[in-house]
Amino acid sequence: MTTLRGTLRSTETREAEGSGDTIGEAREAAIAALDLDGFQLLQVGTVTSKATGESTVKAVARSTALRPHEATGANYDAALAAYRNTVPEGWQAQNMHEVAG
Repeated sequence: MTTLRGTLRSTETREAEGSGDTIGEAREAAIAALDLDGFQLLQVGTVTSKATGESTVKAVARSTALRPHEATGANYDAALAAYRNTVPEGWQAQNMHEVAG
């Protein structure tokens, strides 16, 4: 028997937009509109910037949630297939290692 253990990370993301008289003000508003509890800021980009100076910025954050994952199979290939097939929707494998038995 072969056992594989690893870590899964949530793929959940959050988005928010903010507007302001400058790109800096719009950026601050977009970031302030995100609830970053359990999330980390991933990307901030300008959506629109008008000649009047008014700008809209979109901020994206991703979850920092992690959880352990394990699967066992008759051999490495079977354990790997079991590991991949049991990753739940909304999660992705971050790392994996074979457990010495």
